[in-house]
Amino acid sequence: MNASRTPTTTSSTSSSDSSLPTTNKPSGYAFLDSLVPSYLAVDVEGRVLRLETFSKTIAPGCRLGYIIAQPALIERILRITETSTQQPSGFVQAMVAELLMGPQTPNDPGRGGAADGSGWGFGGWVRWLEGLRGNYERRMNTMAKILHDGRHQVKSGRRKSLASSGDDSEDEWAVVEKSQIYDFAWPMGGMSVFPHPSSPVDTHQNHRFLWLKFDFSTHPLGRRFSHASLSRALWVLWTHKPYLVLVSPGTIFCPNKEIADAKGYAYFRLCFAACDESVLADISTRFVEGIQAFWRIKVEGKVRDLLEEGGMGVVSEDVIGMGGPC
Repeated sequence: MNASRTPTTTSSTSSSDSSLPTTNKPSGYAFLDSLVPSYLAVDVEGRVLRLETFSKTIAPGCRLGYIIAQPALIERILRITETSTQQPSGFVQAMVAELLMGPQTPNDPGRGGAADGSGWGFGGWVRWLEGLRGNYERRMNTMAKILHDGRHQVKSGRRKSLASSGDDSEDEWAVVEKSQIYDFAWPMGGMSVFPHPSSPVDTHQNHRFLWLKFDFSTHPLGRRFSHASLSRALWVLWTHKPYLVLVSPGTIFCPNKEIADAKGYAYFRLCFAACDESVLADISTRFVEGIQAFWRIKVEGKVRDLLEEGGMGVVSEDVIGMGGPC
């Protein structure tokens, strides 16, 4: 799908840079006007191309996109596609076109996205996007809060007072130790890929997924097993009752084996958009409980059993996937 756009601009009156052009014309939709302005808003020479997709807003498998640019550039892009990719899936194009625009002729038996069978139209599309963002935000807050509350391991015990010279229990102190198991950042929007080796974990969050980075050195057996092995054993434990969750390990998103071996094992990706909102809190809680249970394992044989099972690829059919579609 192609679209052309000639930006309407005026000179900015900003005190910081009065020469910077910008559009002052509202879109007519409060939701759109609340978003961060596009580079198209400051383009007065027709040099900006904006690439959009329906994949993340209608359905993950809906691999259909469109380009917004000045007509001359669109015409050239159209010529290129005619001699290269030809076109995306015809079925997907027809589905999206009917959803947004409705039946093309009076005799068309199809139905659009509106309740009366017509298409959503641009206004309906904007309302859908606004509702989608609100839905994702609620799910993100639900999952992130549970993950935030469960990211530490807390151990308690008693220790002798440094001033004590005898065995009198009255000189003992109650001690609580707290260590962080994993870290993550609350999503701020945008889609992401696997974290770059030189970047901190908190720069790679987005509006459908959460990336968790684990510190396996805090595990009681962190010196007895490689951290990659502990990561694999944890992944298998999640598939057991009562946890029954399946998450995406970071290794499957790494561009090469070097990055996977160096840091991929420390990451897991969770998708809050793919879980039904009514069960998201329960699933997230089971996920955290699985982590806490794994960090209580002190017997090497239990980890070896999990690793042996993981090598066989045994996964219960009752397991709920939290990896989510790409």
